[in-house]
Amino acid sequence: MLIATAKIIFLKINENSSNDDGLEARNTLRPAFDFGEDLLFSGTIKNDSSLQKYLYEKEYVVKVEFPTIEDEAYEAIKPLIKIDMDLNIQTGSKIIGKAKLLDYAYEN
Repeated sequence: MLIATAKIIFLKINENSSNDDGLEARNTLRPAFDFGEDLLFSGTIKNDSSLQKYLYEKEYVVKVEFPTIEDEAYEAIKPLIKIDMDLNIQTGSKIIGKAKLLDYAYEN
């Protein structure tokens, strides 16, 4: 499994919603991360339990676990992974945030 440390920021997509200021951090967030070359992998965003909400347009440093990046998938993606690379955070084809890769490790 690939485990990454990333700086993330969620974009405010719906400008019409005045009472919606962020995403619930207590819920499991598992959006897709775009590694380029049409390679999207879902990643579980982990945070410390004290955080209740990811506010829009604010940066957070988090761990992201990619349970589907194992063995063959890791070999395919390994040449693309670079420290400080930028990734889009997506749900389907909609970009909901941005991430910058700070560090990563692969664990069997």
